[in-house]
Amino acid sequence: MDERTTGGDDGHARPVVLEGADPRPAASDRRRYRVRSRWIYTAVGVFMALAVLYGFDLVNSIGRVPRGTVVAGIDVGGMKTADAEQRLIRELGPKVDDEVALRAGVVSTSLDPRSVGLSVDWQGTLDRGGEQPLNPFTRFFSLFLSREVGIASIIPDARLTEFLEKLALQADFEPREGAIWFDREEVRSAIPLDGQRLQIERSRDEILAHWLDDDGVDLAVVYTPTETDADQVRALIRDIAEPAAGRDVTLLASRMRPDGTEPPVTTVTTTPPPPPAQPGQERARPPEREIEMVDPEGPDAVPIVFPRDRIGEYLSFVRNGDVLEPRFDADAAKGILEPMMAETEQEGRDATFSFSGTTASVVPAVQGRTVNWGPLLGGLPGQMTDTEGPRVMPVAYVGRDPELTTEEAEKAGIRAPVGEFTVAVGAGGGAQSMLASLAGHLVPAGESFSMADVAGTATSGVSTDAVATALFNAAYEAGAQDLVRTGRGVAHDAFPAGRDATGTSDVGFRNAQGTGLVIDAFGTGTSVTVRLWGTPEYDVRTSTSPRTDIRRPETRVLNGEGCRPEPGEDGYTVRVTRTVTRGDDTVSTDSFASTYAPVDRIECRPAPRP
Repeated sequence: MDERTTGGDDGHARPVVLEGADPRPAASDRRRYRVRSRWIYTAVGVFMALAVLYGFDLVNSIGRVPRGTVVAGIDVGGMKTADAEQRLIRELGPKVDDEVALRAGVVSTSLDPRSVGLSVDWQGTLDRGGEQPLNPFTRFFSLFLSREVGIASIIPDARLTEFLEKLALQADFEPREGAIWFDREEVRSAIPLDGQRLQIERSRDEILAHWLDDDGVDLAVVYTPTETDADQVRALIRDIAEPAAGRDVTLLASRMRPDGTEPPVTTVTTTPPPPPAQPGQERARPPEREIEMVDPEGPDAVPIVFPRDRIGEYLSFVRNGDVLEPRFDADAAKGILEPMMAETEQEGRDATFSFSGTTASVVPAVQGRTVNWGPLLGGLPGQMTDTEGPRVMPVAYVGRDPELTTEEAEKAGIRAPVGEFTVAVGAGGGAQSMLASLAGHLVPAGESFSMADVAGTATSGVSTDAVATALFNAAYEAGAQDLVRTGRGVAHDAFPAGRDATGTSDVGFRNAQGTGLVIDAFGTGTSVTVRLWGTPEYDVRTSTSPRTDIRRPETRVLNGEGCRPEPGEDGYTVRVTRTVTRGDDTVSTDSFASTYAPVDRIECRPAPRP
């Protein structure tokens, strides 16, 4: 729209607007136009310059290897193809006969290229770089980036594949789980190792492409992971195995004093080392506590060092799922330490009695003590794995009081023999065992005694019957009450009629005296004797009835040279009556009957002539 000036009625000039006419541009619009035009001309100029450079670069790269191409670490990008080939031959050619380092996971070996007929196709290698790219961006970035192209190898036959198949026999293995053990005091371990399988075809391709690389060839391997963790195994070695085998653990034991008393101890306050923590947990710190220990430098102390060369018997590491755990075998530790601790223990002994002629004396009791194994074995794992403390552990003991004290034995009233009996039968092995069990046994006043409970019974035998008979008759003569026995049923000159006893059944009695009774029993090759000691209190009278229920023997006639005639014996029943008195008073009257079977009469006659 255009404005023109015309005259008005008032004589003044007025603007007239003409449709379709543009007004003159403002100064700011003209300035923006000039700037925009300048940028357009510049952009067109830059584009034209780049186009010229692109064209020049494209023309100049004809017959050259694409920029950024690297072969076995050698940059041949931008070189003429012939020059690049000569450079590869010059720098890589001397290496074509060198051994090639191969790595199949954790297995390393080498390959002689000549042994498998391996050689290089130099032109084919450069051809792997491809054609000159037409994309301007690709060409631009090739100024700054490089790309590795593999060797184009020539392989005439299957020798390389056969080589890899043989290598697979060594390189393939199953996963090896972690393990820790001891060789005497030395720690041995196996860190977890993943299983692996060599991929032959892929490995063949890797060799063909990279066998001239300076750092060798990493073959293609497929791994099978282990269940156990290598870091956890290393932590067990560091925190448990090596501390356990690295330093001595001293167990501070003590010995009894010559007078049979415990050595003096001192109470100290200490913080015992905690046991090893479970995997993934921190080791807890226990509170302080008071313990008693002997003076380590005193004469009563007995330091005992746990033998480190036997640590493997006590500490082992076992798998629990995917975790390796330490196991401290308390039974094994006790088996190792018990013989070493034996000199510090004392076997308790009850008071006993010694007999000489008609005199009895008391052998004093001995206070016993044994190692308190519970706290010792419970605290041993912490001491074994402690890395800060002195690793000294006091040994506590449990006292054992005698069942029969010296004072009780002296009050038992054992002064003289009160009953004794001897059977003229030699003591065999079974009889000797029974006599050893009976000897020294105390029957307190008012208590009952059972041979079966103390010495057991026998299957059969004349010598064990002699023990039972001697014991029964010693109690019989001592005036013991409630006598129990079973007759032998077979008469024998060495056994008293009506008062014999078989060792296959129990012999018992009750001590009705006001004092104790002690059994003194012994045997020789010709006799068995049992003597009861106590305080004489009773008188015993015995009467034996005539034989009754007489049964005549049968006669047997035997032929042959080995026959020995026997007169035979009648069978019969006999009754024995015992009267026990104390002064003028009758304490008891007992009757004991025994029945004996007849013994056949043997007649010998010559064998009839044929």
